[in-house]
Amino acid sequence: MVNPNNMGKNWLQANKNNFGSPFYNLLNFLLTLHNSIENLEPISCRQYRQYLQVGFLNEMPFSITLPDVKEEEDIVSFINALDQAYLYQMINGAFVGLIRYLLQQKDNISLLDFGTGASCGLYGGQSGHTLFDSIDTQHLHFVGIDNVHKPGGSVFNSSTYRKSDILSFTSDRKFDLITGHHVMEHCYNWEAVIKHLHLLLKKGGYARIDYTTGTAYFTGHLHLLLKKGGYAYLSFPRLGGFYDTTYRLMAPKDHCASFDLNSLQKCGETIGLKLCLAGAYLDPNFRFSWMGNLLPKLIDQEIADCFYSLCVSIDAKKLLGLHLYGNYVIFQKI
Repeated sequence: MVNPNNMGKNWLQANKNNFGSPFYNLLNFLLTLHNSIENLEPISCRQYRQYLQVGFLNEMPFSITLPDVKEEEDIVSFINALDQAYLYQMINGAFVGLIRYLLQQKDNISLLDFGTGASCGLYGGQSGHTLFDSIDTQHLHFVGIDNVHKPGGSVFNSSTYRKSDILSFTSDRKFDLITGHHVMEHCYNWEAVIKHLHLLLKKGGYARIDYTTGTAYFTGHLHLLLKKGGYAYLSFPRLGGFYDTTYRLMAPKDHCASFDLNSLQKCGETIGLKLCLAGAYLDPNFRFSWMGNLLPKLIDQEIADCFYSLCVSIDAKKLLGLHLYGNYVIFQKI
């Protein structure tokens, strides 16, 4: 890529009429910060490793390995390589590893994905086939739900699609695994969502959820949406981090939730969900490409990549976590 500092300056000059845009001001902020630390020494590879390991928890019943990444003199190259390794660990180690583990433990498993999108997200399209082509999924039943899009195109042969949001979803089926990829940050009543993943009311009973507090009140008999011993896998931005803040400034009504790992863990514990795994979520493949979807007339892929490269360059000296997407967690129903 052309020097991101020069590219950013040229973009700002060419788009002076858009000085009121959040993106214009964010890019200007990055350039100012980038220039102010020009003479600072880069961090070490060890410092970056330690930064990503802070808060990492792994109490899963199977091993989750991190690909080996050798230290490099160029810290930016090392950051990009380690980010790829952490993305591999998240998707192939934790996510696919969990599905593989469940299939080894049981004759048949049921999987619910909420907010799955029109193409079933990671469970559909070419990326889905790439992820699951090494797994025998003939004994896996997939249910995908989404309130905005009609889900379709799952890579699994046994699939059910429903147009529904998670708080309206009911099912007689109990699930071994429930997943939500970048959904929780869009749920203002995120506590109600967590509790709904756990409990559903049998027919003939009565349920009321106070959406202000997220408290659920039930009469009648309860059954589990998530089976005892089952797992819930969630990924979401580090709320309050730079990526999340950038998104909120550009799409104010989209990211509406407010929680962190501690509050998520405490909420889960109140209903018998044990936090088994928590790790850093990085996306060096897609970077900040979503910006172009929000403002297609203003932001192309080149300037979005420039924005991301500035974040990495700054993190290579200040380690502010500007380019980090967020976290992923796995709960188990105990």
